[in-house]
Amino acid sequence: MLRENSASNSMVIANIYVTRGLETGWRIRVVSDSLAGLSDAERRSLLLSGLEEWIEAAELLTSAEEGWYGPPPLEIDGPLPIWSEALKQSSSQPLLFASDLDEDIKSPAIVTFYSLRGGVGRTTALAAAAKLLAARGRRVLCVDMDFEAPGLHYMFHLDEPRTEQGVIPLLLALERGESVDIRDHVQRVSEADELYCLPSGRLGVDYAQRLRLIEPENWYREERNPLHALLELASESSIQPEIILLDSRTGISPISAPLLFDISDLAVVCFFPHPQAHLGTELLVQSLLAAKTRRSDAGHAISPEPRFLVSPIPPGPSAARFRERAVSWIDTWLARVGDRRSSDTGPLQADELTHVIGYSPETAFKDFMDTSVIVNETYGPVADWLEQLLPRPVAPSTVRSVDKREALVELNFSRGQAEEQENLLDDFVKTRVAVQASDPQYPLVIGRKGTGKTAVFRWLLDRPGGDAPVVVMCPHTFRKRFPWVLGAEGFAAIDNALTENQAGWSRFWACYTALATFLSLPRQPGTLPPERFGLDLENLETSDRADELFVVETVTKMISDAQAGLLAGRWLRELDASLSSSRFLLFDGLDTGFGNDVTSRNRRTDAVAGLFTFLTESETRLDHLSFKVLLRFDIWQQLRFENKSHLFGRYVQLLWKDQADYFKTVLKQAVRSSAFQNLLSQVGVGPNVDSWRSEEVYQAWNVLVGERMKGAKTTFTRNWVWNRLADGQGDHSPRTLSQLFAAAVEWESRERTSYDQSVVRPRALVPSLERVSDEAVGALHEEFPELKSIVDALETIGRTPLVPGDIESVKPGALEHLELALEVGLIAVHEGTQEEVRRYRVPDLYRHALGMTRRGQA
Repeated sequence: MLRENSASNSMVIANIYVTRGLETGWRIRVVSDSLAGLSDAERRSLLLSGLEEWIEAAELLTSAEEGWYGPPPLEIDGPLPIWSEALKQSSSQPLLFASDLDEDIKSPAIVTFYSLRGGVGRTTALAAAAKLLAARGRRVLCVDMDFEAPGLHYMFHLDEPRTEQGVIPLLLALERGESVDIRDHVQRVSEADELYCLPSGRLGVDYAQRLRLIEPENWYREERNPLHALLELASESSIQPEIILLDSRTGISPISAPLLFDISDLAVVCFFPHPQAHLGTELLVQSLLAAKTRRSDAGHAISPEPRFLVSPIPPGPSAARFRERAVSWIDTWLARVGDRRSSDTGPLQADELTHVIGYSPETAFKDFMDTSVIVNETYGPVADWLEQLLPRPVAPSTVRSVDKREALVELNFSRGQAEEQENLLDDFVKTRVAVQASDPQYPLVIGRKGTGKTAVFRWLLDRPGGDAPVVVMCPHTFRKRFPWVLGAEGFAAIDNALTENQAGWSRFWACYTALATFLSLPRQPGTLPPERFGLDLENLETSDRADELFVVETVTKMISDAQAGLLAGRWLRELDASLSSSRFLLFDGLDTGFGNDVTSRNRRTDAVAGLFTFLTESETRLDHLSFKVLLRFDIWQQLRFENKSHLFGRYVQLLWKDQADYFKTVLKQAVRSSAFQNLLSQVGVGPNVDSWRSEEVYQAWNVLVGERMKGAKTTFTRNWVWNRLADGQGDHSPRTLSQLFAAAVEWESRERTSYDQSVVRPRALVPSLERVSDEAVGALHEEFPELKSIVDALETIGRTPLVPGDIESVKPGALEHLELALEVGLIAVHEGTQEEVRRYRVPDLYRHALGMTRRGQA
């Protein structure tokens, strides 16, 4: 600028920079060597006289002084991400979120956890979600941006950061233009998972002094924004997080505004529905929906996507009122969006964007966060929200109508049990646990109802290669192949014989196992029973004479000898010595083989305990025969026998903890369809399911049933199925998964409207789940008749969660079987339960058939 100096009648040259201020005025910088020698007051009087009310900030410098101040402030195009501007923003533009885009957003996704007030579990939710995501194989970086009250690293049980370590030292170094390595400031939470924490810093005098230098508003005037630079450092580092979780300061703080309105793809708004939080949270939501994030530079006007974590809801009768109030508020706030959402992206629904967390002392007073059942159950939906932002395993596929019709005709999913499944050998999924189950060093395989014990039995029985096992016990369906296997009446007769001879069940198992082995194996010289038993088996034709009655009569005669156990043991060893290769002694069907009345179940408990006594005494004396007992978990838990501890570490528990392995059980059935195989080939997936990586499993899954339940705002179909087919113990049954898809294919075949995104549309799963629930409750009635009183009580109560008193008031005496109901997964301890007010919930697997709603005592 040229300005006339009246005293010397000369011209003064100055550089002048003017930008909008952070509030309502202007920020200026004047650089002129004519200011040399003048004090700041003199400079202001000379240049700003009469302009003070319009000037928010001024830098009046010589050219030499400008070198110390750095480059001039930048002009911002659009509103600044500060509270004063964010709260007054409104928008009529189409509302689009990152999760609405067809393409994946560039990593890392940024999520801010924020609360207007403290004490609502914000940091706990962040730490829990981070743990769960990392456990799913995601790379997660958590950043403590709660500068005035840092403590995120405590939630992860980490050491105190060093003096020069943390967000604040890092931001100040970046502001000074220094070259830094973010890895020097990051702490790794666990060697097992890709989970990292960037703490705020180490509390102390240095920390307080540095904190005074943090001015987030000024970052948007800098040539290089330190906050943006920090995110770039993280994404370019070897850590390469897929997602960054920011723990924001509460309230209207300077740091929370840029986190929420500038860099976040998603904001998890934590609040408790108290009137004090109403107006502030409403204004926050309004500001979020009007803001445009840095993602908007990609050609889309992207807004931060809101999620609502309502916490902590107290137990008792007021809980439902608080829940309803929170959802009502959110519905009102979202309704104001109006027609800014297109029909393609769909309206915003409060119930889809809201998760309610009950108060839990176990969580609230934990020193650090773990992934216990309660944490997984409580915060799993939060982790699901975040995972929707992450790269999808495959690109969406399109299924041509003709291919879909062909696949629907060919798809055939088993509705029955493993013993009835025709193609089980082809469909058997060889998981790590399944491979262990076929290892001779593990004599015991346990699992809850429907987890695949009989599938393992059939695999061991009929798998190609190797010698056939010796079937000592088997499910009823196979008794035609093995006629010597006893049923309920046979065991009742044996029980009477044991009582008459004052003998225990271990004597029976010694005699019965030796006899079953003799009947199974080809006749070998020297393998006839000891003469002392007085048995004439030399010319025995199995198909004509070795039926259940023959076995009962033969074993009854054997156990009458006081030394029957020793004699039968010698006979079994002689049979073992006649073998040239290894074989299993297979025992399955123990849960149902004794009958289902009270007397039969008590007999089963005694008999199975005797079986393990016989097993532990005999197994080390056999060279070729190896025991393999398949037993229901609840029966194993109830057993009491000497040396039970000798089997610890020597049994395999059938658990489906890996989603991909679980889904393989239904995808193996699907690939029997040549039309479905053709669809998979179009997305580059071959038919050999056993060789699939997790990515290929999810790719095939998406072709079968689509990726998301309803639009972009709800959960992945795989998570929806995984969560709803879990019983109260968190276990999953391949049988129920197969039943779900059998019902879904039937539903889709009847549907007349067009859908070409997958063979079965996601919403087909919803009515199909109700059918699966009916079958699951029916199976409970069949296998656990003693639970009828509790099942009847739950149907009458009609809501979940509930307290024991609800059951007792409807069905007095039903609580006698409460522990069994917990053990088999009919009910589960409700998250947030306090010991003095024990509450239970019914999982979705059973809830639908029982006609129960979720509007219980929460």
